Amino acid sequence: MMNGKSFNRILLIGLFNGLLLGFITKWIEASSGIKVYQLLLNVDFIPIFGEIPWNEAWLFSFHLFISIFLTYGYAYMIQKRKIVKRFAFANLFIIPAILLYFPLAFLSKTMVIPSFDLFTFLLWALAHFIYSLFLPLSIQK
Repeated sequence: MMNGKSFNRILLIGLFNGLLLGFITKWIEASSGIKVYQLLLNVDFIPIFGEIPWNEAWLFSFHLFISIFLTYGYAYMIQKRKIVKRFAFANLFIIPAILLYFPLAFLSKTMVIPSFDLFTFLLWALAHFIYSLFLPLSIQK
């Protein structure tokens, strides 16, 4: 059962994870020139929403909101299904986010990165797997 304390803990873990993923992808982009951070924040393919010239702070806020949402979803699934292998489940749970690389890259109007660049995909996947390592922290024993 989720109480106020666990609600706040999940919120903080979601924020931390979102910040961590953002910083990792920004570092990858700064050090390699591969635009994984730009892909993380890209919304130009979303009808109406993508037409608005959002600044980086707003785009990063959207990313943080999604991270919080995913963390709550993970915590809910762990508690509801009584999953004990939390780290293994976190890796499975993050796979859809990793696979979003392909539609995000393909649908991007600004052609942020090539859709089928294996090295870029591996960097994206690595950053998201690091994210998944911290998901189990949102669940108290």
